[in-house]
Amino acid sequence: MTCEIIKIQKKSSKYGGHFFLVCFKDLEGNSYISYIYPKMRNYKRWRKVLSTGTTLSGLRTVRGRKNIVDADSKFNVVEEGK
Repeated sequence: MTCEIIKIQKKSSKYGGHFFLVCFKDLEGNSYISYIYPKMRNYKRWRKVLSTGTTLSGLRTVRGRKNIVDADSKFNVVEEGK
């Protein structure tokens, strides 16, 4: 699945620290979200692309959840954001 990052919000985690709520839109206009935690190992990949306007391919949703992008997706950058 290919999506563009349209919004990023930094939020406080109830477990301490913070996380990023990332909102996406796919090519058909469907909306998705993902939760990116800096303390997780997959953050190394995400920190390089966390900017609005970035388009990513290879995203997949969490099994059983149609609108949540799996933060462990092996994505590729299609277009750099701002």
